[in-house]
Amino acid sequence: MNRISRAAALTGLAGLAALSAARPAAALVTQPNGQIMPVDSMNGEIQLYSLFQSRGEPIDYQADGGTTPATFSPLCDFTAELLLKESASSLSVGWYNVDPNASQPPAQADIHIIVPAGSPVGTVITAEDIKNDAAYAGGLIGFALVGPGYQIHYSEPQWNPLCSGCNPPGNWITAVIYASVMTPNAYYLAFEDGSVGANPNQFNNDGDYNDYVYIFSGLTCAGGGEPCDTGLPGVCGPGVTQCTSAGVVCQGLVPSSGELCDGVDNNCDGVADEGDLCEPGFVCDKGTCVAACSDDEFVCPPNKTCDDSGYCVDPSCAGVDCPEGEVCVSGTCKAPCDGISCPYPTVCRVGACVDPCASITCESGQVCDGGVCKANCACAPCPAGLACEGQSGLCMDPLCLGVSCQPGTHCVGGSCVDSCEGAVCPGGQICEAGACVVDPSAGTGGSGSTSGVGVGVGGGTGTGVGGSGGAGSGGAPGGGNGSGSSGETGGCGCRAAGGEPTRAAGLGALAAIMALLGLRRRQGRQGERGERA
Repeated sequence: MNRISRAAALTGLAGLAALSAARPAAALVTQPNGQIMPVDSMNGEIQLYSLFQSRGEPIDYQADGGTTPATFSPLCDFTAELLLKESASSLSVGWYNVDPNASQPPAQADIHIIVPAGSPVGTVITAEDIKNDAAYAGGLIGFALVGPGYQIHYSEPQWNPLCSGCNPPGNWITAVIYASVMTPNAYYLAFEDGSVGANPNQFNNDGDYNDYVYIFSGLTCAGGGEPCDTGLPGVCGPGVTQCTSAGVVCQGLVPSSGELCDGVDNNCDGVADEGDLCEPGFVCDKGTCVAACSDDEFVCPPNKTCDDSGYCVDPSCAGVDCPEGEVCVSGTCKAPCDGISCPYPTVCRVGACVDPCASITCESGQVCDGGVCKANCACAPCPAGLACEGQSGLCMDPLCLGVSCQPGTHCVGGSCVDSCEGAVCPGGQICEAGACVVDPSAGTGGSGSTSGVGVGVGGGTGTGVGGSGGAGSGGAPGGGNGSGSSGETGGCGCRAAGGEPTRAAGLGALAAIMALLGLRRRQGRQGERGERA
């Protein structure tokens, strides 16, 4: 049952009209007739920028306005508040279930009213459990402005009336959406209530979107967890979409770090392997520290050959020119995660098996799932075939609910299995107790990069002692490993039910410095759940 509380005091709104100075147009919302909106109607009414300013929101009413996200997942503690009404009409706002296969807009009978017509500004509606409402279908919801004798105006533009006479034809935008900066999981929806028609001149509104303005809290947006590109160079480029209180953003997977001789742009400045990166007497060539050589004065070791550039290299790599982001290994150009299969729940990033949640800090009410912050499943529905595990807040195979596995194992189909099963660790490492660790038989190796990196699976990133490249007696083909810290054990609490956090002690320099392009081609395995659909 909705509870209506009417706020008598409209704090801050009485003086808003005095703030109605015009702002420069920079809107990102374009109507099908080419008009740019929202605009300042300059008619003495309270404008959106005045409302945002009164609420302490650093929102640009034009540049920050958009039509997405237009659908949401309802969480716990949903509230709706009517903030501003600069219209003589008397309309209601309601929610509807989003049907991804629908070809027609939701009917008025399928719109469930949350703020009734006639409610004064300041009315707050608390719908304790939209997600437990009998009418809720369990997926995303949209919003609509409704009333007798008025067109229904939807948050999803595709259901609004079509301007068939526009070139090209398009649906009118009757609601502009803003993510709140000050309130987590909250969005402003600003509606125009006037009718719109089939012709370009039939947008019968002034375009200021202040007729009905609501703030809905206790929502999260759809679209998190998808691969994306941050637009930054080097290792900073690959990312994953993240649903935050600011909407969907592209969050980088690998942070900028000091440059290494690895064929990768580690510091994200657009240039790979620049600077003095190797020990004295060695230079960085094609992602590897190699010694200078000549046929008579400086002779290469028995397992190396002098290439045309005057460097001692693996004979199979002589004359091999790899693309940026790849290095030559045994005559083949390889990307960072080629041939690596990390033990659960770690994933391969830049050639190292790491905990995807190790460096992630989620907002209140969210949990880290495979490197992405998502709503706790207690407040958001799980996908079909999965069930909510209350302790972790993650969705998992229902057969794994209540199953407690020992460290180094995880639940699959209701049974605990060895996390090292099928794992292929980076060069110089072996899988033990569910983690890739330094292979004690790997040997020392020759000269290499002067600084190693150890990435802690438990919850942090540590900088290790410099690793050494080349292949020593009994060593791995790619060289030895720097001794890095294993990080904190806290992580983000995203474990299989009853499991213990795992550590990857001393992940090596070679494993940590593999190239970027494989990240772009290879989507990281999902981690941090018992068993996935």
